[in-house]
Amino acid sequence: MALIFAGREAPICEVTIFFHDRLIRGCRAQKVNTGELHAFDSPNIPPLATTGIAIKENDHLILPPARGVLRVHTRMDTRLLALRLVPGFDDQILSHTIRAGAESGSLRALVLQLYGTGNAPAVKKDFIECLREATDLGILVVASTQCHRGSVMMGHYATGVELERAGVVSSNDMTLEAISCKLAYLMGRGDLSTSQI
Repeated sequence: MALIFAGREAPICEVTIFFHDRLIRGCRAQKVNTGELHAFDSPNIPPLATTGIAIKENDHLILPPARGVLRVHTRMDTRLLALRLVPGFDDQILSHTIRAGAESGSLRALVLQLYGTGNAPAVKKDFIECLREATDLGILVVASTQCHRGSVMMGHYATGVELERAGVVSSNDMTLEAISCKLAYLMGRGDLSTSQI
């Protein structure tokens, strides 16, 4: 299948995954099943192509070829922590982690997998203050959703508004994998401030 897609008139010039009967955008892919052929999915964007008797391409989703010379960036800064919130989590553990990471320089970004559209428990004021402290210390705090489909919409609920006021930024509909890779790349460039990232 790789040769078929590579040999098309207008090449697909991006990282993709072909698995079972679908070609999906690599930066939108997630492993969703360990035991079936539909092991990968692209939650918020349809497949670039599907195969069966014929190949059906979603031409409107195919990106145009990049301009210029390919530059490979190898300096990745992976000083980030991804944390999935669960009901009843302890704010103090997060607070200690943030302070220790800021003091040692071992934490530059915190990716939070929040509930639904980017919400956290409304009764946890200490949690919001903890995140405000993180952003004040120069740690980039990014809100993502635990949901497989959909996106973070921080302005929809009061808790999301409080997160924004604390300096938390939305990842919109990016997967956790994409957020982590993009942050590592942007931080690794070395020429961007936290606010520019």
